[in-house]
Amino acid sequence: MSLYEETVSSRMFQLLMILPMAAMLWGTYQTYQAGEGFEIMAASTIGALIILLDVMAIRIEIDDRELRIRGVLGLLVRKTISLENIASFRVGKSWTLCYGMIHFNLPAKGCVTIRQKHGWSVSFTTNRPEEVAMVLSTLGIPREP
Repeated sequence: MSLYEETVSSRMFQLLMILPMAAMLWGTYQTYQAGEGFEIMAASTIGALIILLDVMAIRIEIDDRELRIRGVLGLLVRKTISLENIASFRVGKSWTLCYGMIHFNLPAKGCVTIRQKHGWSVSFTTNRPEEVAMVLSTLGIPREP
């Protein structure tokens, strides 16, 4: 059972990602028309589209065992942190104020940095930072000042 769920996305970022997607599709069509290099261009286009789709949004889930951060597809953008491995967390009032060795960043109202007992720090942006803080505090994870 999930204690917290949120999907963070940015309409402006999604609109900006349409340009490279359209360019790749147009290039694939042009190589098909030319009759040369279509297979390479098609494979490149599929790979680029998968990457662009995966980074368009971040899904944050917290349950009683772990914190999960995933992209739209969850193929490339993904991180799972066991709650037992979290030493502390810090909340930033702006999406630009958190820094972690692993950072999931889209424009949002705030951010959260997770300090792990073993491993790198992880930060992510969220539109409800105080709600994330409340859930983590309820689970017994200390908050940094």
